[in-house]
Amino acid sequence: MKKAGIILGILCLAAIIGGWKYTEYKRSQIDLEGPVLTAADDKVRVPIGAPDSELIKGVTAWDEKDKDVSGSIVIESINKKPDGESNEFEITYAAFDNSNNSGKLTRTLIYRDYRQPHFGISQPLRFSRNQNLSLFDYITADDCLDGDITPFVVIEGEKDIVAEAKTGIYNFTLQVSNSVGDTSQLPIQVEIFEDSYEEQMFRPKIVLSDYLIYITKGRRFSPEDYLDHIEDKGTLLIDRGPMVEVEEKGEVTLVTEKEANESPGSWVNISRIDISSDVKSNVPGIYSVVYSYTSEDTGYDCSARLIVVVE
Repeated sequence: MKKAGIILGILCLAAIIGGWKYTEYKRSQIDLEGPVLTAADDKVRVPIGAPDSELIKGVTAWDEKDKDVSGSIVIESINKKPDGESNEFEITYAAFDNSNNSGKLTRTLIYRDYRQPHFGISQPLRFSRNQNLSLFDYITADDCLDGDITPFVVIEGEKDIVAEAKTGIYNFTLQVSNSVGDTSQLPIQVEIFEDSYEEQMFRPKIVLSDYLIYITKGRRFSPEDYLDHIEDKGTLLIDRGPMVEVEEKGEVTLVTEKEANESPGSWVNISRIDISSDVKSNVPGIYSVVYSYTSEDTGYDCSARLIVVVE
């Protein structure tokens, strides 16, 4: 019996040792290490809208057990780079091995054509005091990454422009942010005027092609390019040529070049429109151009404002 007990003890010990070794072996087969990602360049430069393949280009993933797992690379996140240039972001990649372990790599992403959000103004910000007014009806915002972000526009300032508001000039600031946290602001002025029969019948109106534009620093800027037409007892098209002399029935008169050439439509020479501009196209900032016109028939004058943002 004593001998049998010894044998049983030896067998139990062998089983314990064998079980421990088997456990250690199985444990050694478990893959706990994720792949290592490397990049050929610490920066990637692409245009906005570039496919993921362009963003991932030059990044590889190697796993000690599964070898090359570059095919598993995905883009985990893109965030604005703290203290970086306006077009610099941090892009983080992740890759996975066959045991679902992951590895990560972050490098700098540069969007060559990135810009901050832009606003749009659809018409002159001049309204009758009797009008039920909401500035949101005339303001838009778009972003190169997010597209239309108009619903996120915030208007700060003298908010109480309601029907029967006092006439005068009201100051506001437009503000909007995109999904990466860039915020744009734009100061604007809104005019409230007293409506009347004379205002409606005799006051001319300068119509511009745009009321807010963005131009890049150093770009040529000509304020005349944004004049569309004038409404003065009908539509007056803008003649940008010189005034010319025309003789009719022995009298010499000055007319627009378009009128002299008998071009269809009614015309007003650009010299009749006063243009005042403080735009410095080589210096980033917010500027304005004021166009003024006085009707020869009624004596009523008018003005229009173009906001110019130099980036």
